[in-house]
Amino acid sequence: MSTRAAIRFAERTPGQSFANKPKDVTHQIYHHYDGMPDFLGVAIAKFVDTDDHNGTDCLAAQLLCKLKLGLHYDEIKCSKGIVYLEHPDQEHSDADYTYYIWTGRGDEVWISIFKYDSDECLFVGRPCDLINRYTN
Repeated sequence: MSTRAAIRFAERTPGQSFANKPKDVTHQIYHHYDGMPDFLGVAIAKFVDTDDHNGTDCLAAQLLCKLKLGLHYDEIKCSKGIVYLEHPDQEHSDADYTYYIWTGRGDEVWISIFKYDSDECLFVGRPCDLINRYTN
């Protein structure tokens, strides 16, 4: 059984809580397999914690390339049918998790994880906090 996830990018505005889903999402990546926080969440966190980016657009493009090439599986192979770039309004009735990658405060990036079909927030924090939580 696949664990599906949507990865959404948002720029944080003043007063916006990381524990609430943002109204404005700039990009969305759909990941069809292995969407659990202890795998995909950690892979995303490791990538955004160590990689330089030039704003939300650049970060979304870099992460899409990493996932599409399968680098989070420690391989280089263009994955057909696993990773998709989508319109931010695309919905998935069978998705399990939604990841929000927050930018907009200098170079600082935060991540929120929600159950896909609810407002239940499972995690809010910096990438290093996510890595520590799900790998220890």
